[in-house]
Amino acid sequence: MANEKEGSAPAEQAALAAGGEDLAAEVHYPPVDNGLDYLVSVVDHLRGEEVGRRELKYAVVHLQAAVECLLKYRLELEHWSLVFKNPGDARRSELNDGSLTTCTVDQTITRLVNLAGVAISPKEDKDLKQLASLRNQLQHYGRLHDAKVNRYVIEAKAADVLEFLTHFVDSELLPRLDPPDGETADSLARIREGLDEIRGYVAARMRRLRPNLDPVKSRTVQCWNCDQCALVVGDEEGAYCLYCHYRRGHDDIALAYAYEVLDRTEWSAVRGELDPVYGCPACDVEALVRGVLTAAAPRNPVDLCFHCGETFSGMEECVRCGKPFAPTDGESVCDGCLREAIAPE
Repeated sequence: MANEKEGSAPAEQAALAAGGEDLAAEVHYPPVDNGLDYLVSVVDHLRGEEVGRRELKYAVVHLQAAVECLLKYRLELEHWSLVFKNPGDARRSELNDGSLTTCTVDQTITRLVNLAGVAISPKEDKDLKQLASLRNQLQHYGRLHDAKVNRYVIEAKAADVLEFLTHFVDSELLPRLDPPDGETADSLARIREGLDEIRGYVAARMRRLRPNLDPVKSRTVQCWNCDQCALVVGDEEGAYCLYCHYRRGHDDIALAYAYEVLDRTEWSAVRGELDPVYGCPACDVEALVRGVLTAAAPRNPVDLCFHCGETFSGMEECVRCGKPFAPTDGESVCDGCLREAIAPE
């Protein structure tokens, strides 16, 4: 026993000398510090010109870890049982020793909104769920399914989630805790600086693409793969995003945009909303989407055909068949229905 004690002291001293920390001490990371440490790692992995596959993978994995850590801690502040998958079976002992099965990201978001009154917008909700899906694919399979994901996509999505989380920490966590210490303040400063830099990468790339996007801005829309307004539609081969290189064929591009960006479904009309897709008056293809924001009119919705690229304004729905048409003299039915109505039997 004496020899063991004699040998342990020099080893601990060596560890302290090498790392400057007592590595034999208990491992403990307070939740906010833990989440911020993950975010610092994210910005460190995405900063600079040399960002490779390894950096991208760990940026996604650590960003998702930060999301779960910070959002669930806010839920715990509301009530400790809410972080359990099944709150009715919650045991305080399992929370204390970390053996609990926690709620999913979807459950966390729902409980934060419904029970804690946290404001999470539909876009933020979508960003968080897309990140969770991306992390699962990278972590468990090492690859991505049915998606074109590269540095440009990850940077753009990471910037959105980083911005949400920094605001979330400022508004939902820090006011409920002790005043932040110097280390917490330093971490937040590094995260904000990194966020500005990542946003700068995205903006600079969009500026470089401007000469290619300007001639087609009337048929350029938001890409749901990277969230940038760089998806050019109406070409012979379908749609192509100049920012992230995402491609989509003619067959379902209009429907995909209506579902992914406008959140419409085949049940939209039942709820009194616009249908996802209509027939185009110019090319007769079922590829017209109403209420689209383009690069040419980012604040004024237009009706755009995703097949031929034509845009229309001032269209109304025919009261007889429901299809959109452009009235010329205040009429309420389209030409087709008008001809049917006056045709001799």
